[in-house]
Amino acid sequence: MIKQNKNNIQHKCKNTDGVKCPAKSELVNKKFGYPERGWIQLLILKNIYDAPLYGYDLMKNLKTASTRTSKIKSGSMYTTLRRMEEQGLLKSKWDESDIGPARRTYFPTRKGKDYLKNWLRIINDRIGIVNDLIKFYKDSFHE
Repeated sequence: MIKQNKNNIQHKCKNTDGVKCPAKSELVNKKFGYPERGWIQLLILKNIYDAPLYGYDLMKNLKTASTRTSKIKSGSMYTTLRRMEEQGLLKSKWDESDIGPARRTYFPTRKGKDYLKNWLRIINDRIGIVNDLIKFYKDSFHE
């Protein structure tokens, strides 16, 4: 089934039982952006919380910590880092080296630390709800 959203954009909807199939743009949380972007921002801030890191080291850490839904490509990573810097969540500085090219080091701002703390508080406050939803998902959908 093909549906059109209010912006006249067509998308395929596999659901044919009359339940509304949302357009991709409707799946985006307006406050947090794409969920993956929000999780990646939190992982970045967590990784640089205690000590600044180079972008390459951040990529390695995120690859280790991420799941299949949070994979990030290097181009997206650096775009996210620039966006976070524009938002005032982190800062960067160039480190010169005698043995290689200059590298950019990232560290959190006070605003970035507060952002991380507030989101982690929200996650902690809602972990019971999340666990209940996960249990329901596993019990109901047998995946």
